[in-house]
Formats: sequence, structure tokens, C-alpha cells
Amino acid sequence: MKLGTIMLDGRPTVIARVTDDTAVAVPYTWMEDLIEAGSAGLDSAAEAIVKAKAGTLPVIDLAGADWMAPNPKPSKILGCAVNNNNLNSKAYKPMTAPMFFIKGRSALTGHNKTIDILKDHGQSIPEPEPVVIFGKRAKNVAPEDALDYVFGYTLTNDVTASGVKFSQDAIALKQTPDLVKPHHTAWREKFGDDDTYLYFIYHAKSKGADTFASMGPWITTKDEVKDPNKLKVRGYIDGECYTEDSTANYFFPVERVISEATKWFTMELGDCIHTGTASKGTEKHPRGNVGTYLGLYDGKLTDVEVEGLGRLSNRVNLEK
Repeated sequence: MKLGTIMLDGRPTVIARVTDDTAVAVPYTWMEDLIEAGSAGLDSAAEAIVKAKAGTLPVIDLAGADWMAPNPKPSKILGCAVNNNNLNSKAYKPMTAPMFFIKGRSALTGHNKTIDILKDHGQSIPEPEPVVIFGKRAKNVAPEDALDYVFGYTLTNDVTASGVKFSQDAIALKQTPDLVKPHHTAWREKFGDDDTYLYFIYHAKSKGADTFASMGPWITTKDEVKDPNKLKVRGYIDGECYTEDSTANYFFPVERVISEATKWFTMELGDCIHTGTASKGTEKHPRGNVGTYLGLYDGKLTDVEVEGLGRLSNRVNLEK
């Protein structure tokens, strides 16, 4: 089943897909209400689909629909950083655990909306990836139990403004040797005993700006996703495929990502995790997503396609 949220007659409305081009309203204002209702929520959506096909409930034409993110009100959105073997092949040392950043719900936007790039964001890149939507509260979950906490999956364009990240939100502090501890430099190459630089990068502006968490259009319920670690992922810019990858290329599988997240954060019903970007390039775009600069495509479409989950489209909007 595929579920989404649109603005209909000025109100948020949860919908269920009937056909590729049509949907039916489900009696919930917010997606979290449907998720919290459990099997009763899914049953009501399934019943609405049957009635729409039978002509006893009105069908919504999705042409020109005002899409919101499928769940517009998560308490938090986590992203799993650099979770791709193509990227980690360049790491000085392999990661020992998934790394996370956080986006606020103000970063959310929906299908067919703009992704807004400010001048100060500088060089910005797309990151196509699946998203886990939690179906219940999760804390200290073992990897083997992780998928039991999933309600469904959607897709995101997890935009990264590397320009602002490295120009405004990164700093190297030259410390005195007595302040530098082994854990400060264990993760990087150290250039002699006088290398006492500590490096800091902050991700709020570069990862969590408005519209930098485009999601949707649909949540696909987990019963329709056989294995989240075997999904083809593609990214498009102005109609050209710049990355063709798979979640099989993740450094950490989805179950480990979920488990690690719940070690540090209590994941609430409706919360989201971006599980890892697609990165592998194509013949015309050999650098993949890291060589695809949204600033060159003002007014053009950037799309994310994930096998079984659908296709998310947004238009690039550069600050003039």
C-alpha cells in the first residue's frame, strides 16, 4: 500500500493510492494518526481504496496535487552520513559505527515543490536515498529486531550544501599538545608531533536548511519491501541519470543503521532515518552525486527514483 499527504481544500489530508494518477482520502488528518492506529489505520486505508474502485468514495485526481512530505510532523529526521562503499573507499580509516546528523521538520518539502538554494549555500549536491519511517517507539533495538519497528519507506533528496559547510561551518583549532587527546586524532592521518589541529564541522546550515529534506510522494508500507538492502537507487538532473547505485552498496546495512540510531536517540512513531546516499556515477557523470552541482541547474528538475518506492521530483530554485 502507498500512503501520502496532500493539501486538499486548504487542509492536510492523508491519501491512499488507487492508481498511478488517482488517490482516495483516508479518514485521518495526519499520517502519524494513521500509523498510531496500527492495523485499524491500514484497514481503513485498504477499505477506502476498495470503495474508490467501486465508485462509492470520490477519487482524487493527482494531477496538480499540492503534495506535502508523507509525514509532515516527525519529531526528528536523522541522516546516516557517508553510508556508501563508493565514498568509504576513500576513507583514511573505515568507520566503526554509523554517523548521524539531524534535520528539523522545517527542512521538509514535498513532491513537485522547489528545492531552494541560497547564494551563501555555495556548491550544493543532491543525495538520493530511501527513508525509514518508524511505526512505533524504538530504543536500544538489536539489529535482528530492527525491521519490526518500521512502518514503511519513502524516498528523499537529502541536499548537502558543501559550499557553506566548508566555508562557514568548518574550523581548525591549533591546540597546545596537552589538550590533544588520542581520540582527537585517531580517526585521521596525523602529520608529525606538532600537528595539534582539531577539526570541527557543523551540519545545521549545510544539511538542515529549508527544503533540504524533500520527501515523498508516497510511504510504501513495509510489507511491500522484501529487502531494504537490495533496492536500486537512481538520481536524475534535467532528465539525465547522474547516479545509479543500490542499497546493497551500503557500508552499514539498514538494520545496523536503525539499531545504532536507537542506541543514541529514542526514535518516536513517525520519525525518519535517511539510510544512505546513492553515489556511484554513470558514464556521462562519472563522479556521481558529488560531481552534480545543483547551482548549474536553476529551474531544472532533480529526481530521485528508488525501486518499488516511486519517483520524487523537485525543481531547483536558486536565490537571485
